[in-house]
Amino acid sequence: MDRLFCHFPEALTARREAFRLGQKVGTYPGGFAAPTQRRAVILLSNPAAGGGAGAQVARQAVHTFAGLGHKAVLVSPPGPDAIKPAVVEALRSLGVTGPSQAILTAVGGDGTVRLAAEVAADLGVPLGIIPAGTGNGVAYSLGLPLDPWEACRVIATGPVVACDLGRIEFAPETGDRPTGFLNVAGAGLDAAITETYERTGLGLRGVPGYAVAALRSLASHAPALLDLTLDGRPLTLSALLVAVGNGPFYGKGIRIVPSAMPADGFLDVCVVLEVGLADLSTLVPLVLLGRHTGHPKVRTFRVREAFISPRPGATKPPLVQADGDLVGRLPARFSVIPGGVRLVSQAGADSGA
Repeated sequence: MDRLFCHFPEALTARREAFRLGQKVGTYPGGFAAPTQRRAVILLSNPAAGGGAGAQVARQAVHTFAGLGHKAVLVSPPGPDAIKPAVVEALRSLGVTGPSQAILTAVGGDGTVRLAAEVAADLGVPLGIIPAGTGNGVAYSLGLPLDPWEACRVIATGPVVACDLGRIEFAPETGDRPTGFLNVAGAGLDAAITETYERTGLGLRGVPGYAVAALRSLASHAPALLDLTLDGRPLTLSALLVAVGNGPFYGKGIRIVPSAMPADGFLDVCVVLEVGLADLSTLVPLVLLGRHTGHPKVRTFRVREAFISPRPGATKPPLVQADGDLVGRLPARFSVIPGGVRLVSQAGADSGA
């Protein structure tokens, strides 16, 4: 998918201020007229996203869409299981008779986007994204605006394109539920960093919090001996982490799976092998620059399906994360659903198919 950012600098500052104040606006930045085709927008909000900023952004977005002549309704379900019923009820309240007549828009962080994508795929409703979380890596990987006003503009005017949807299924004995992902899933160090960030109460948010969590996890995380089956090809590796990418980025800038494209029908796998301190000192800067795939301790693969399992006898199977949320433990099957979700994208963007 092309990373096309459309900016209107001559009016963007004023429009952002109007969005912040929740004012109604009738034209797009730069005087671009509102479209004649009206869209019904369901805003799915996570009030806790971005330290509480998500709820405020969602309320402002309702006014913004209304000012642009679009129907908009805000839903804030109490938990993941309540999302689909709330969206179905919102579709009914908007008088929508077909799934293509509405856009389910996630307002929050990557976790909210992941849950919204699953519901959008299930209902056949296009997905819009207004980033309002800490990392916002999904929007970044998909080439979507990180500014709320610009995100509203894209949802109001952008084309709907096909986007692949990753899927994770866990072994029955784990008791973990299947889940989807749009960006990067993984097992090992990345999931351990997520656990440290979420559960140890570091008192830091955003990049500083993740940096501290990464340092703590690097000091304590041990590599795991893993059996991988990649499109039927078996191999065994001692791995520090396995990243499975539908999109390329961790957060806003760490290109962990540089070759991943979200609409090519494949998943790209990056395995960082067991490393010593000498290798780690050279590998970390390369990872930050997205130039690590040629390092001797890195293996990359392009697959449609990957089954990853700890070797028998592992006392504590590695954790699995999906788009920054802890979702279970290995063993797990990672697969891709080509064109599994329809995404409202930037004008001029290519689906990459």
